[in-house]
Amino acid sequence: MIKIKNPNNRILIYGYRTIIEALKSKNINILIVIINKIKIKKYNFLIKKIKNKKIPIKILNKDKIDKIIYKKKINNYQGIIAYIYLLKKYILNDIIKIKKKIIILILYNITDTKNIGSIIRTSVCLNVNFIIIQKNYYIFNPTIIKISSGAIFKIPICREKNIEQTIKFLIKQKIKIFSITEKGKNNSINYFNNLDYSIAIILGNEEKGIPNNILKLSNDTIKIPILKKKISSLNVSVACGIILYEINRKNKLN
Repeated sequence: MIKIKNPNNRILIYGYRTIIEALKSKNINILIVIINKIKIKKYNFLIKKIKNKKIPIKILNKDKIDKIIYKKKINNYQGIIAYIYLLKKYILNDIIKIKKKIIILILYNITDTKNIGSIIRTSVCLNVNFIIIQKNYYIFNPTIIKISSGAIFKIPICREKNIEQTIKFLIKQKIKIFSITEKGKNNSINYFNNLDYSIAIILGNEEKGIPNNILKLSNDTIKIPILKKKISSLNVSVACGIILYEINRKNKLN
């Protein structure tokens, strides 16, 4: 039996790239790294990095690691897992003050872990300053962490109890709100040119989209043109990538 400190706060992560990113993060404390015995040679370089940081390492047979991950329904863990905990939580009011012009991403009731992981990864690649998600959704799910390839450790994520009130707060901070919806009034191709103000992009639930009370708070609603009308809308993580790329391309962000 492996004893872990802080069992109530520990988070299980897995996969080579995820562990690498956790090692780089200043907001992560790695409690222990557990490696499949047959992967020792393959991960020799990583093991040296872990030892240099004086993080405990446990070498186990595959069967013993399988018992650890069985309840989490984890597949393809690449022979390496770790337990971590976060050193701090991000507070919206503090982050708002960091930069004058920022890009915020608001995930309204998005629940699919793979979508969330992909959105986080894309956000880090395309200059999003921070992400807002509802407080009742546990963001540090092992699947989300793995799908994000550890990008989740590179971006502040604020968990807010009431998204509607949070948007109203952002409006008071003079941040413009844009909802991405297939019912949008404006085409994304003709939008987001020469931004000289902070923006918040809202992405909605995979099935129900963005509710009317949130749409009414938006400065504008934006749709992504579907070139062949064989389907009505895009996957939310794909839509996220298209919108963020457009914002970066038109404003020459790097």
